[in-house]
Amino acid sequence: MSRPLTTSTQSPPDQEPPQAPGRFGVRAVLGLVALLVGAVPFLALWLLVQESWSPLASLDGEVAADLNEAVSGSSVTVSVLRAVTDLGGTGASVLVTVLATLFLLVRRHRRLAAYVAVTGIGLPVLILLTKYVADRARPVVLNPVVETPSNQSFPSGHAMTAVVTWGVLLLVLLPVVSRRVRPWLIALFALLVFAIGFTRLALGVHFVSDVLAGWALGAAWLAITTIAFRGWQHDRHEYSDEPLDPLEVDPAEAPHPAPTHQQVLPAGRTTVLQLAGAAAALLVGLVALGLLVTRVLEDTALGRFDRSAAAWFVDQRTETLTTVAETVGALSGTPMVIAVGLSLCILSLAWVGSWRPVVFVLVVIAGEVGLYYVIGLVVGRVRPDVVDLTEGLPTGAAWPSGHAAAAVAIYGALAALVIGYGVSRWRWAVLAVPVLLAPAIGVSRVYVAAHFPTDVVAGLLLGTLWVLVCAWAFQLGSGRGLRHPATGLTTASRA
Repeated sequence: MSRPLTTSTQSPPDQEPPQAPGRFGVRAVLGLVALLVGAVPFLALWLLVQESWSPLASLDGEVAADLNEAVSGSSVTVSVLRAVTDLGGTGASVLVTVLATLFLLVRRHRRLAAYVAVTGIGLPVLILLTKYVADRARPVVLNPVVETPSNQSFPSGHAMTAVVTWGVLLLVLLPVVSRRVRPWLIALFALLVFAIGFTRLALGVHFVSDVLAGWALGAAWLAITTIAFRGWQHDRHEYSDEPLDPLEVDPAEAPHPAPTHQQVLPAGRTTVLQLAGAAAALLVGLVALGLLVTRVLEDTALGRFDRSAAAWFVDQRTETLTTVAETVGALSGTPMVIAVGLSLCILSLAWVGSWRPVVFVLVVIAGEVGLYYVIGLVVGRVRPDVVDLTEGLPTGAAWPSGHAAAAVAIYGALAALVIGYGVSRWRWAVLAVPVLLAPAIGVSRVYVAAHFPTDVVAGLLLGTLWVLVCAWAFQLGSGRGLRHPATGLTTASRA
């Protein structure tokens, strides 16, 4: 929930408020202190590492060895650590930085967008430069669980990335959330940064000093860009009245998430009942169809076609086709579903200024996953009995194809949002995205022997019907009379 807008203190260019110079001086000193808090510890750690200070070297070696020994024997623990550590990786950083920048640009907060972009762009440069200069070897552990370059240990890039990427997001969000929420946001940020740093130690790819140096240098870089941004704000003689606004953003220019205040569920409880009824109908229909295909028609022409198609694709395999199939299939894998889903949520929120499209996307994805899981569990179809190119898939969950259903869900949701909220007469052309991608992904799943052709058809049917139901229930694009946060026009004048 965003807080009410407050007034800002503005003065003509040739006249500053009486308290402005003193306030600016105090905050400039605080900014310098923040910079030194990060830069000095980093330099001290670097010198101690270069001098091989024995207490620090002993701590580094013992922690790396002990944590690696504790986690390497559990594949589940390693998987969890990998998932958490990815939140401080390059992929997460790029996604968060790009989406935050685009959100601010769409909402015409160009200065904040520049701050986020410059901070994010400078991060990899700083990481590569410091790693090259330090050239420290990584820990040598008994049971390595992650492959990394051997000479890029100091400082921890993931630790730096966590501080900078999530720190920028925190600073942008603080002035637009209620004061009761702010301590929780700060605590969540601190917990996330600590957890990411801990995973680098537990996975055996960094020393304690690497992680501490990464946190320190990340804080220093964040302080530098924040000080520069605040100076830029003061050049305009604008000063925030909000005491907990580290960026000194004019409250009138704060990026409030959903200024249109459009009702999330167009029909309230009725919308929920409509979605629940449609989900139940889809569940019953696809379970019945699955049992018919796998139990009754298994020995008919349809069953023989399924088996012969799976065998035929095996005969067509080449190294090039396998690479293409795996690449196409990844377009609806779990990482891509998360990335595309998050992108749709953030960009539609920026464009529409309402939580309705965000909830629509979440319901589409969550509903598709839930229906796929329950249907697959009930039908229990075994995957093709041929040499497959997959790893770790459950053997009795072939019907329906989860990748095919997910492809229609995420790219169909994209099409629904563009058609519902778009302003161009060519917006219907976006239907080409799901129409072309979803079948191609389905074919790739048959190629790698994860599914029979009928599994793919069932997945496409599930995804298509569920997206259509959700688009109908949420009445996308129906909020006429709302002032558009990006263009300043009402939806009626844009229609």
